[in-house]
Amino acid sequence: MKEKIVSLLKWFFKSFIWLGILLYVIDIVSKNIVVANRANIYGGLNGGIDIIPGVLGINYVINDTFMMGISFGSALANRIVYIVIAFIALGVLGFILVKYWKRLNSFYKATLFMIAAGALGNLTDRIFYSAEYLGYLRDGELVQGVVDWIDFYPFSWWPYNFNIADASIVVAAFMLIIYLIVGEIIDYRKKKESTPKVEDDSKVLSKTEQEKAQYLKSKDKDE
Repeated sequence: MKEKIVSLLKWFFKSFIWLGILLYVIDIVSKNIVVANRANIYGGLNGGIDIIPGVLGINYVINDTFMMGISFGSALANRIVYIVIAFIALGVLGFILVKYWKRLNSFYKATLFMIAAGALGNLTDRIFYSAEYLGYLRDGELVQGVVDWIDFYPFSWWPYNFNIADASIVVAAFMLIIYLIVGEIIDYRKKKESTPKVEDDSKVLSKTEQEKAQYLKSKDKDE
C-alpha cells in the first residue's frame, strides 16, 4: 500500500497537474483577497497600493472587455464570447493532454497545465462572480468581469492591469515559443552535421580527365 502511494505521488509530481492546481488556487485566492480589501486599495498612489515604488503595485480594476481591451459591443457579449472560447480552449487542451499524454515531455505538460489554469481562473470570474460581489463602480454602475489587480508600472505603454491567470498564460506561451524555436535550431544543426559531405563533381571529373589525358599521352609515346 505504501509503495502504491509513493508511486502515485511520484506520478502526480511528474505529471505537473499540481502546477495547474497551484496556479489556479493562487489566482482565485489572490483575487478574492483583493475584492475583500477593495476599500483599502482605492485612493493610493496611481489609484492603488505601491508594493515596489516605481515598479509594482496593486490596483483593483474589473475588466469587462473580452481581453486586452477587445470588445464585442457590450459587457454581456464580451462575457458570453469569453466563456464560449474558454470552454473550447480547455476542451482542446484536455484532448491534447489525454490523447498524447505518453508522448508529451515534462515541459509540454507543465506549460499546458499553466495555460489551462489561467483560462480556468479567468473563466471562474466570468461565471461565478456577480457585479454585486465585485462591488466595482464605473460611471455609477456596478461592473461584472475579470478581477485584474497587478499593476506593473514599467509597462506604461500597456495600460491594462493583469492577474495571476493572465501571467500564467503569457509566461507559458513565451516558454513554448522559445522551446520550439530552440528545438528547431538544434534539429537543424543535427541534420546539418549528420549529412554526409558530397565531393565536388567538377573536381572528380577534372581528376579523371587528367588521368585519361596522361594515359593517352603515354600510349602515343609507346606507338
